[in-house]
Amino acid sequence: MKKIYLANPRGFCAGVKYAISYVDTVHDSYQNETIYVRKEIVHNRRVVEDMQKRGISFVNELEEVPENSIVIFSAHGVSPEVVEQAKKKNLRIGDATCPLVTRVHRKAKKYKDTYQIIYIGHEGHDEAIGTMGEAKMFLVEDEEDVVKLKNVLDESNPITYLMQTTLSVKDTKSIVDKIAEVFPTVEHPDKDDICYATTERQEAVESIIDHIDAMLVIGADNSSNSLRLEQLAKKTKPKSFRVANASEISRESFDDREIEILGITAGASSPQILLDEIILKLKEFYPDVNVELFPESREDSMNFKLPRELLK
Repeated sequence: MKKIYLANPRGFCAGVKYAISYVDTVHDSYQNETIYVRKEIVHNRRVVEDMQKRGISFVNELEEVPENSIVIFSAHGVSPEVVEQAKKKNLRIGDATCPLVTRVHRKAKKYKDTYQIIYIGHEGHDEAIGTMGEAKMFLVEDEEDVVKLKNVLDESNPITYLMQTTLSVKDTKSIVDKIAEVFPTVEHPDKDDICYATTERQEAVESIIDHIDAMLVIGADNSSNSLRLEQLAKKTKPKSFRVANASEISRESFDDREIEILGITAGASSPQILLDEIILKLKEFYPDVNVELFPESREDSMNFKLPRELLK
């Protein structure tokens, strides 16, 4: 391997930074109490493990949280049912939901009494579960799912759609086009819900892909946006692959792929330290490799401010 190009933007997005900062701030403000977080705060084990080392507890469901404790909801959001369950246990609630996901929840509440809502997303994903808990929705994952709704929805009543924020821009466009084809009267939302970070990271991969032999995506296997980055890269460069951390790579895995120029990107929930550790390992394999930022890269400058009142 002769060269490594780093794609930018990559790694933590504003929503992930917001969620992590939220937990850190609550933890610092309530040092004498155990802070509970429902589900992974973001889809990255390294982030979760670092928080656990500082005494922050992670649970799958609220049954595991003692009454009157502090619980924080993850960046992916939760359904109203979960919020009510927390209130019944007299829990003090912190909401670290990404503001862009919150925007989709608000749309769901707005549409639920007047529209039949199609939801473009992945079944079982934490964000999809939370959003679909706001109203009755019809989940579609591909164009075939849209066609199946032809005999389910009543076209004499208004139809609209919402979508998971971390999907592939191109794949979602084909689904939206199919919705418009099958349901010509569908009302398109004022603004699509794919977040800026997902779009920008995919655009960064597309800008670099013709200049490399393969793309290495850093991201967990339950990180939707990381999986989309991997899929996008493989369409043009089949040698591309994804790892969660440095322990998953070996000299043989790169030699077998015969890569001279490698591109690296990272999903929106992957911390910088994972990239640093992978670069160090690659330099052990290839001491003379040149690492540089891809020339057409740009910075991700968006940030979200934490609310004044952290707990409800």
